[in-house]
Order: sequence, then structure tokens, then C-alpha cells
Amino acid sequence: MWLDLAKDHRQEPLLEVLEELIYQGRASLLLPRTIVTEFSRNKARIIEESGRSLSGALKRAKEIVGAHGRGQGKRRALAQLDEVDHRLPQLGEAAIKSIGRIEKLFARSVCIEVSDAVLVRAAQRAVERKAPFHRQRNGIDDAIIIETYSDFVNDKSSKGVRFGFVTHNIKDFSHPSKDNRFPHPDLAVLFSRIKSLYLISLAEALNRIEPALESLSRETWCSALRWAGVVGQERGPLFVT
Repeated sequence: MWLDLAKDHRQEPLLEVLEELIYQGRASLLLPRTIVTEFSRNKARIIEESGRSLSGALKRAKEIVGAHGRGQGKRRALAQLDEVDHRLPQLGEAAIKSIGRIEKLFARSVCIEVSDAVLVRAAQRAVERKAPFHRQRNGIDDAIIIETYSDFVNDKSSKGVRFGFVTHNIKDFSHPSKDNRFPHPDLAVLFSRIKSLYLISLAEALNRIEPALESLSRETWCSALRWAGVVGQERGPLFVT
């Protein structure tokens, strides 16, 4: 999910709201070391791909206007596209900004080292072909993630704490034949409506913490939170993959 958030500048409001909820003490982040390592390994690629994507979209737009535009409207459109072309380096910096925000969130999170017990249970999932090994791929990193989450949910000291497992990886974690908002049957024992939520979008997780956000546009979320202060009752760690 973090790589997806870094790629898309439209997700900036989500990052801002998450920052605010953490600042207010209404949410915290739990991150296995594997997620932090993967993000660090791929961030340069995200920046490069972001620049290529913008450049490619602009080129296609120019080609379409050039082929189908007419008269003064065509000239104005091409002039606007040329202006955007000159601003491409600035626009490409959006990914760099998002990556910086995410890394600051990482610095304020609980970074969890992988234990031997987690590695053993992850390997056992592979032997038994249980999710996330139900597909023809090496799912060891995902197995480590879910087993690390299991440790927190099942820890006796976490009584009264509500957890949220937030992921975009529906192919490995979600139900394979039903609504993908439900976890895979092999993982269902880890989730419940009270103790541990399975969530496939960060927006949904933020709405769970502050339901009032659902009726607002994303652009006004953070302003509303700051105005309202700490009013919601829902709080707890988010385990964002």
C-alpha cells in the first residue's frame, strides 16, 4: 500500500489525515521491518516511474490534440500542454514529497523486527499451502507480515486494543471467490468486528477512526480534524502493508 500511496499524488490528503490522527494520539502504526525495507528498496523506482508516467501522458495528449483539434481551440490547448511540459520537473517532485511524508510516518511508527517464531510459522504456511501461499508464487514476505500481525492480535497484553490490518494486496490476503473486503479463509481467524479489522483501503481505516470524515471531501478532512480536536472514541494501531 505504501508504494501505491507514494505513486499517486491524489492520495496526499490521506497521508495528511493519518499524520493528524497519529499526532492526536488516536492512531499508531505498526510496521514489520520487511515493509520498511521494501519501501526503501523501491522508492527510487517510484520517482523514476512517476516522471515517465507524466511525460507519457503529456505526449499522448499532444498527439490527440494535434490530430483532432481545430482552429484557435487547438492552438490554446497545445499552448497549455507546452506550459505543463515546462513544469514537468516540478510535477515530478510530487512523488518525492509523498515519499518524504511516508518516511516521516515510518520514523514515528513501531518498527517490528522479524522473530524466529514468525519465520517458523511463515515457513509452515508454505508447507501447508495456506494463504498467502495459495497461489503459484513465493509468498514468504507476505506470510511474515501476517504472522507478525498475528503476534500483536493474540498478545494477552493487547486486551482492549483494537487493531486494523490495512492492505491493497487483495490477491494474497482477501477471500479468493467472494467479496474482497473479507480476508482469505486461511486468515479469517485473525479478524473480528471488535478486536481486529481487515481493511483494503487507508480511507476506510481512517473513516473507522473518525466516522465523521465519511461525509466530507478528502480535501477538507484534515481541517475538520484539527477543528474538532480529539472527539472520536475509536483508536488503535494500524498495521498498513
